[in-house]
Amino acid sequence: MPGSKSDPIDRKPRSRVSVRRRLLGAASSTPRARLVKLMQSPSGLTVLDAPRGFGKTALAGLWLSAPAPLPNRPVVWVPAPDAPTNHIDYWDKALTVIQDSCEAVPRLADNHAHPEREMREYLAASTVPFVVVFNRVDLIEGHGLGERLTALIDDVPGLKIIVTLQDRASVEVLDNVRIEESLTVDDLRYTPDEAVALFSGAGIAVPADVVHSICGRLAGVPALMKVAVDVVSGLPERSRSREIIMQRIDLALYGYTKRQVPPKAARTELSNFTLRIAAARTVTVATAQLLVPGVDVVPLMNRLESSALLFRDRHRENWYFPPAVREALMRIDDETGGASRERLLLLSRYCLDHGDIADAVHYAIDAQDWSEVAAILSRHWADLLVAHSGLLRKAMWSMPEEIMSASRSMQVGRDMLEFRLRTPSMDLDTYNTESSELADVAAMTDVLAQLNSGTVQVIVLRASGEHGRSADVARTLVDIADYLDVGRIDEFRSQLPALRLIWGVAFQLVGNVDDAATQLAIAYQDALHSGPRFVARHSAGNAALNEVLRGRLSEASQWLLAEGVEPDVPGWLGPPSHIGGAIARLLIALDTLDLSAAAAAIEILDGISPAGDVWAFEAYARTRWALARRDPFAGLVTLQRAGAANEPPVNCGVSSGAAMLSAARIDLLLAAGEGAKAIGEAAVLGNHLPIVQVSAARAYFLTGNPERALQLCRAIDWSADFYPRVHTEAKLVETAAYHSLGEWSDAGDSWSRACELVERTGALSAFSTIPRRVIEDLEMRAPSRSSSVVAFLESEAVEMYPPTIERLVLSRREAEVLRGLSDGLPIADIARKLFVTQNTMKSHIRRLYRKLGVHSRDEAVAAAHRLSLLGADPVRQRFSP
Repeated sequence: MPGSKSDPIDRKPRSRVSVRRRLLGAASSTPRARLVKLMQSPSGLTVLDAPRGFGKTALAGLWLSAPAPLPNRPVVWVPAPDAPTNHIDYWDKALTVIQDSCEAVPRLADNHAHPEREMREYLAASTVPFVVVFNRVDLIEGHGLGERLTALIDDVPGLKIIVTLQDRASVEVLDNVRIEESLTVDDLRYTPDEAVALFSGAGIAVPADVVHSICGRLAGVPALMKVAVDVVSGLPERSRSREIIMQRIDLALYGYTKRQVPPKAARTELSNFTLRIAAARTVTVATAQLLVPGVDVVPLMNRLESSALLFRDRHRENWYFPPAVREALMRIDDETGGASRERLLLLSRYCLDHGDIADAVHYAIDAQDWSEVAAILSRHWADLLVAHSGLLRKAMWSMPEEIMSASRSMQVGRDMLEFRLRTPSMDLDTYNTESSELADVAAMTDVLAQLNSGTVQVIVLRASGEHGRSADVARTLVDIADYLDVGRIDEFRSQLPALRLIWGVAFQLVGNVDDAATQLAIAYQDALHSGPRFVARHSAGNAALNEVLRGRLSEASQWLLAEGVEPDVPGWLGPPSHIGGAIARLLIALDTLDLSAAAAAIEILDGISPAGDVWAFEAYARTRWALARRDPFAGLVTLQRAGAANEPPVNCGVSSGAAMLSAARIDLLLAAGEGAKAIGEAAVLGNHLPIVQVSAARAYFLTGNPERALQLCRAIDWSADFYPRVHTEAKLVETAAYHSLGEWSDAGDSWSRACELVERTGALSAFSTIPRRVIEDLEMRAPSRSSSVVAFLESEAVEMYPPTIERLVLSRREAEVLRGLSDGLPIADIARKLFVTQNTMKSHIRRLYRKLGVHSRDEAVAAAHRLSLLGADPVRQRFSP
C-alpha cells in the first residue's frame, strides 16, 4: 500500500518544533474532526492499531493541531525500528531521541545503564508534561511492554503516550495495561462524508454520490483514497463522469496491485495464498481453508493484514479486501492462468450449504454464471425479498433474457418487483399469529403497503414452488387483515379483494379448501361492490374449483353461474381469471359422467394458456379425462409436459396439486396395465396424503394383493382430509378388496358407506374405479338399490382399469441372475455359478432389464427390493413394498 516508510531508529532525531511542524503538515489536508473527538484524553495511553497506509502520522498531527487539550506541549516522535528489537535497545534509542528533542531538561550521560528507569526520571524532571509517540511498538520482542508503559505513565504526571502498531494486535502486545483511547482500522477508514470533505479540500468538484461510490470501492482506506484523489485531480473537469472516474481509479488500483504481486515464476506462498482467497468477498478461516486446503491460513492472513491488503472486522472475526483490490487480484490471477471463476462457484455452493443465500447469489453473479444465479433465485428469492431486495433487483435486471425467459417464476418476481416493492418487506416469519403483534401491525399507518409487500412474497413463493411457506405467509396476512377496523377496511376496499384472492389461491394449493373458500367468497363479494371486476370473475372461478375439490358439485355449479355473469377479462389477466372455472367445468362433467360437456370443457381449456398457479389442477383434470376415455398414454404425456413446463413444488408433502399428480401417475400406469411400475411408483413417492395412499391401495388390489390394499386404506387419517371424492374411492377399494376375499359383511358395510358418499357428492364417476361385476354383485346382495348406482349402471361409463393386471413373473433362471446381481457378483462369476457362457449371461441380463424396465444393475436391484423379488422363493410373484 502507498504510505511513508518507517523511519530507521538510529536516524538523527527531529527537534520538537520540526516534529510538530511535520505532524501539523500531515494533518493540514485531512480535516477529520471525528477522529480528534475520539482522542480527547490529555494524558494516559492512546493506541493507534492499523497497518501502514492508514494515516497514523496524519492523525497524530490532527490531534496536536486541535486547540485543546494540549497547547504548547513538547512532542517527541520516536521512530519505528528497522527490524524487530529487544526492549532494552528500544528504550535506549527512545531516550536518546527524547533528550535530543528537549532543550529545557539537562541531558543524561550517553551511556544508559538503565534506559527505561532513566527515561522515567528524565520525563518526570520536565516542568511541562511531554507527549511521546512510540512508533511500531509491536516490533519490540518479548513480554511486559504493557507493564512498562503503565509504570511510565504512573511515574510521570500528565504524560501522554501514543503508540502505533502494525503487525500485531494491541491485545497481544499491550498486556495488563489500561488504555484510555484505542483507534483501529474501522475508526481510521474514511466515512463517505469524510471522503467528500477530502475531495473538496483538494479542490476537486465531484458529486457527493460519486465520492460515496469511490469510498465504498476502496473501503475508505486512507492510502487508497489518496490514490483516488490523485487520479481524479489529474482528469480534466469535462472528463469527470462517474464511468470515467471509476474506470480510471480501478485501472490505477489494478496497476498498483499488480506491482505488489510478483510474477508467476517468483511468487511466494503468501502471494499465491493472496490470489486464491481474493475470490472471497468476506474471508473467514473456514472460507480460506476451503479455497486453500491443507494450509495453516491464520498466520498468512495475519501477514496480509499487516501489509494493508486484507483488513479484519474485529467485531465479526473475519477479514475483507477493499472491493477494487479484490477485483484487481482476481484479474491478475486469471491473466496468469488462475481459476477465480471456479473458486467463486465453490464459494457460492458453500454459502448455499450454510444458508447464506445472499452471498451465494453474489458469488454466482461475480462468476457470471447466470444459470447458477437463476437456479438459486428460483428456489430462494422469497428469502431475499425481505432483507436483500436490492440484490434481487440487481440479479433479475442483470440476467440475460434467454435465462430469464426460461423461468416463469423469475418473470413473475421481476414483474411484481417493478411496481410493488415501494417499501421494505415484512419478515412475516417473526410474527406470532396468536399475539397482539398482528393488531399492532394492523394499526400501522402503512399497513396497506405492508399487506401489498407481504402478498408479493406469497406470489413469489407460489411461483417458485414453495406452496407451504406461501400459505403460511398468507395466513399471517389474513390475520392482520382481520384486525383492521371498519374505517381502514373502507379505506382499502378497492385493493383488499385482489389481496384476498391471492391469499385464497395460496390456501387452495396446499389443500386448505375451507380457508380458501372463505377468502375467495370475501374477495368475490367485495369485488362486486368495489371492484376490480376481474377479481370477481377470478374469485368465482376458483371458488367453483374449490367446491369441486370439496366434493360439493351443486355449490360449484352455483359459483360457475356467478362467474358466467362477469365479463371476460382481456389481456394477460385473462388466463388466470378464466382457468379456475374451466377446470371446475371439466371435473364436474367428468364426475357426472357427461362426456360431451367434458369434451367442450377440454376445448375451453385448450384455449387458455398458461394455466398459472393452478397448473397442477389442470393437469390432474386432463388425466381424469384420459382415464374416462381409456387413453392412459395420453394422460402420461400430459403429466410429462406439465412437469417440464412448470416449477414443481419444493415440498410435495404439503402441495395438494403435487399429491394429485402423484396419484394420477399411479392410476394411469394401472390403466395401462403396468402394475409393477404402478407399485414401484407408489413405493418411491412415499407420499402419505390420502389421495396417493388410495391410488397405491388400488394398485395392490388390482395386482392381486387385497390384504395390502386394505392395510393401506385402514391406515389413512381422514380427520384432516378435505376431499370426499378421495374418501369415496377409498371405500370402494375396501369394498372390492373385501369382496375378493369373500368377506361379505365388511364388503357390504364399505359399499353402503361408499354409496352414501356418492349420493352426497354426486360424483358418479367414482364407481368407475372398481370392476363393474363387483358393483353388480353387491347390488344384488344389497337390501335396497341406490339411485346413484342405478344411474351409473345405466350410463355408458367404462371401467377406468382392467379387472386384473398381469403381474410380473420371473423365470427361475431370471430370478437366479437377479440374485447374483443383488449379491454384487461380477458377471463372469454369475455365469460360472449357473454353468453358462458370459455371452449367454449378458443375454439373460438384457432380458431381465427389459422385464423390470430398468437400464443398470443398480436400478435392477432397486426394482427387485421395491417389488420384493428377492424373497425365499425367487419365482413367486410379490407386490408388497
